[in-house]
Amino acid sequence: MSQDAFEARKGIGLLGGTFDPIHQGHLALAASALEQLKLQQIDFLLAPRPWQKSVLTSVTDRARMIEQAIRGNPRLKLNLTEVFRPGLTYTIDTLKALREKLGGNPVPLVLLMGQDQWANLKTWKSWQALTDYANLAVFNRGKKRLSVPQEITSWAEGKTVPPDLITASPSGSVCFFQMAPHEANSSEIRKLLAEPASLQNAIKLESWLPHGVALYINQHGLYRPKH
Repeated sequence: MSQDAFEARKGIGLLGGTFDPIHQGHLALAASALEQLKLQQIDFLLAPRPWQKSVLTSVTDRARMIEQAIRGNPRLKLNLTEVFRPGLTYTIDTLKALREKLGGNPVPLVLLMGQDQWANLKTWKSWQALTDYANLAVFNRGKKRLSVPQEITSWAEGKTVPPDLITASPSGSVCFFQMAPHEANSSEIRKLLAEPASLQNAIKLESWLPHGVALYINQHGLYRPKH
């Protein structure tokens, strides 16, 4: 990529999750968002204790696995904002904290979310205020589109822009983009690791886990049955 092309990029993509563990699907999403949304970087926003999801692995192990997965890519970062905040994890509070940290710097923030999260947005704390602090980019992994409540679609009307214009403003916009389907998912990886070793499972895990993450899991015995 030329220097001019790199400088044309701006904004920080925020990919939140428990990353238990991080896998190639997460990295593929980050690459797709960087390209389609013309972002300068993606922050992996580690959620230590999200209120809608249970977590099996310590936040320290999950952070170190993210570090292994993004090593060597300067446009991917680990963001520990939610780790250092006590109590339950709410996205609106995280966005407020990030904006406060930026001060008056009008850096575009782009919160990445899947179709399932978008369809469920009404359950999020202060969901209508999210665009006061960031833009929203909703991705579809090639699956069938979910039914979205009318209140959400009506709220998004007038805010929707093409993906390559999502960073035209620091906040306030919504876009939708498509990414190639990816089979990897964290729950299936945990299930495979907990099963007796087999060639079929090993092939899947090799294609789904970044090499450094697989090594870390093996070295620390993560996701294995407790004897």
